[in-house]
Amino acid sequence: YLSIFPEDSIIEKKYLIWRWIAEGFVHKEGRYSAYELGERCFNELVNRSLIQPVKLGKYDKVLSCRVHDTILDFIVSKSNEENFVTFVGVPSLTIGTQSRVRRLSMQVEGEGHSAIPTSLILSHVRSLNVFGNTVKIPSIMEFTHLRTLDFGGCSQLENHHLANVGHLFQLRYLDISRTEVSELPEQIGHLRCLEMLDITGTNISDLPASIVNLGKLAHLRVSGHVRFPDGIAKMQALETLKWVHAWQSYNFLEELGQLKNLRRLDLNHMDVAQEHKEVIASSLRKLCTQNLCSLSMWNDHDSILLNTWCTAPPLNLQKLVTFDSTLPKLPDWIGSLVNLQKLRLQLERIRHEDLCILGALPALLTLGLDGMNDQSSCEDRRLTVSPEAGFRCLRVFTYMVQEDRMMDLMFTARCMPKLEKLEIIFSGNIENESLSSAGAFDFGIENLSSLVTFRCELDCRGIKGSTIDAAKASVERIVSTHPNNHLNLIFDDGILRL
Repeated sequence: YLSIFPEDSIIEKKYLIWRWIAEGFVHKEGRYSAYELGERCFNELVNRSLIQPVKLGKYDKVLSCRVHDTILDFIVSKSNEENFVTFVGVPSLTIGTQSRVRRLSMQVEGEGHSAIPTSLILSHVRSLNVFGNTVKIPSIMEFTHLRTLDFGGCSQLENHHLANVGHLFQLRYLDISRTEVSELPEQIGHLRCLEMLDITGTNISDLPASIVNLGKLAHLRVSGHVRFPDGIAKMQALETLKWVHAWQSYNFLEELGQLKNLRRLDLNHMDVAQEHKEVIASSLRKLCTQNLCSLSMWNDHDSILLNTWCTAPPLNLQKLVTFDSTLPKLPDWIGSLVNLQKLRLQLERIRHEDLCILGALPALLTLGLDGMNDQSSCEDRRLTVSPEAGFRCLRVFTYMVQEDRMMDLMFTARCMPKLEKLEIIFSGNIENESLSSAGAFDFGIENLSSLVTFRCELDCRGIKGSTIDAAKASVERIVSTHPNNHLNLIFDDGILRL
């Protein structure tokens, strides 16, 4: 199947698995969902070195891959030989006289244009994939049995190319992301089998009213400026709703809470009226008592919604990420999130007891904290991270130091025993004196015994070059004291160099 993608393509895991599901290669079995089984197949390909990891997520989870050139040559040859994939626009391959084309991969090597030969019979094509900006977009009226349609990244795709998309009754996967399309046809609502729709990076601003008729749509990815029609409560199969802005109608925000199968929600509620924030909070409370396991929220520096949406611990939550909203203190219910694996919060002040509460979370793997601690009146304003704080499973820790303060955490011996990646980000402009002070970067990094990568980011704009060099030398010095002689250091001074 991977022969569909051109040489050197970066293939995202989640999109690949959704395609496998759409074409019926993986199915739900017992307690495993189709996606989970697809992920097991993907991991098996990685373990056998048949595909190469490209992008790794937290705790080394493979997020994207590529196929080695030698393996790609082999599987392309086999796919062509067995009529598994038909390739158009690849000069090294001869298009046969297949009576039925199953999967079509249109691509261009080098300059030139690519079009489908008239000799091919297209009525049984299950997958149409268009790569490159010089490929001639075919009429989709010829593809009556399509299950997968991938136009992602084709700048030549225009609205009229999708005019008859409603005739593709078996379509399960539709990707028109990163194209110039500005509207979806009303007949999109006829695609009753559609399970994945990606319109991110397009010029679409309003979804047609018929979109709510997509009763099997599980994954919907939109850009932040897209407006939804009322009636989303009809879309009960939705599991993923990404990049939604809350400037929708009151009815939409109210119906959002009725999506009982929603598992992942990315919601931006910046510049939203107070009455809308109240209905958002109500919907989030409902979702968190159902199946929601991943919630990312962008706020407008107003912590009211964040403080009010949760009245009972959302025990199913595995990921909670917030941006642009500073809480006066750690919410009481955080300590009850026994399944939480990833957390990012901004707090006005981080206390030792907050660290103990977070450290006691049994499943926490990734933690991001924005610290705004104002402890300048204290002789020693550093907060100690000790073994008693817990963090037995933590693999990744990101700490953002706000304003013009220096590091206010100190890691002691045997703390965070499994931490592999540490990121310290100084978000404000640091004074020359702070950078050059003795011990400015001595915060106990040598005590993090499992550390593999340390990233230090400074905003050094307006700071003398000699001071930046001294800061980098200080960071390199503390890294040299770490027992891991191969510790990977990433030093970013925030200065763009052309």
